[in-house]
Amino acid sequence: MECGICGKHYSDDLLELLSEVYGPRLPGVLERLSTPPSRYAVRVNTLKGNVDEVVSFFRAIGVDCRVHEQIEEAVMIAVEGPFKVDPSGNSITAKKHAAESVMLGSNLYMPGIMRMQRIKVGETVRVEDPRGHLVGAGISKIHSGLRGAKGIAVSTSQSIYRLPPIRETILFSEGKLQEQSLPAILTSRVLDPQPGEIIVDMCAAPGGKAAHIAQLQCEKGRVLAFEHSPRRASRMTEELGRLGIRSVLVERADSRYLDRDYPTLRADRVLVDPPCTALGVRPKLYEEATAAEVFSSAAFQKQFLRAAARIVKPLGVIVYSTCTLSIQENEGVVRFAVEELGLELEEPPIRVNVAGQGIGFKECIRFDPDVSETPGYFIARFTRNR
Repeated sequence: MECGICGKHYSDDLLELLSEVYGPRLPGVLERLSTPPSRYAVRVNTLKGNVDEVVSFFRAIGVDCRVHEQIEEAVMIAVEGPFKVDPSGNSITAKKHAAESVMLGSNLYMPGIMRMQRIKVGETVRVEDPRGHLVGAGISKIHSGLRGAKGIAVSTSQSIYRLPPIRETILFSEGKLQEQSLPAILTSRVLDPQPGEIIVDMCAAPGGKAAHIAQLQCEKGRVLAFEHSPRRASRMTEELGRLGIRSVLVERADSRYLDRDYPTLRADRVLVDPPCTALGVRPKLYEEATAAEVFSSAAFQKQFLRAAARIVKPLGVIVYSTCTLSIQENEGVVRFAVEELGLELEEPPIRVNVAGQGIGFKECIRFDPDVSETPGYFIARFTRNR
């Protein structure tokens, strides 16, 4: 179904589920999802750098940058735009997620290419998503016969929105900052890890939260970061190396079976940030998920929570988070944790002003894109009392 308000594609059954959440607000939510937040968050790795250094760096290059008023390691960078993009030139079609990055001004890298017209090195080209939406333009660094290489394919000079090239800064290469949304940064704060504790991150890749947990512990503890995919586990190890994190141990495992595969494992706190439909990600050019995937995802997420409840110590803490919007994957999973697993939902130790409460669960944190100026996100904190 084509949503006439926002011009983006959502299936009828998915729109029906989202209507259960937002009712008449839904068109506004979808419209916001099609744009980035007005400010983009990065987390300062205080083990290697400091907030003032990061803010001064971006301000020196003309970027509007400020420290978040409630989370001291979060720096908020202004997003410029929207701008018009020149549609001339032959096209390169980028994969969906790569196109969404180009939309924010990132360069297009070779792995992000889906197909291309005949082009030469040095030509001005336009970048489109798989459904033909124009997201940017720039100078081609490749020719159309090239395949399978790494590196930059298009140096982006025009985009609908604009951010500084964060990953190309000296601060990033030195491991002093990490790209991470404000709700994701808040998640580790809600977990509230303490020095000396054993923390389990069940679905840890790409590693941003595991690194943040180690940072909050001042590396005086142990973070066990579990990831099933060997490719994602390898990339996480590389990322932790860039950040200089030594207290995180990366383990390859299916976290749904940690209680069986690691029978002696007992954690003080467990983070459950499982795979989800990612309906809250911004900016979103279009959505491919269906209602069936929402229900399947919710069932999958419950398996991780069940294992978490078995490995956390009595009186230990479990934090559940997603970057999605549906009741089934959020409040529905919370209800399962309370009613079937016997976990106790509790008020988080920190909230931020832009976030609201869960639907029917005031203890939960819900970021709604039409009011929060963040990605859509959900956080719940539990304790195990038996």
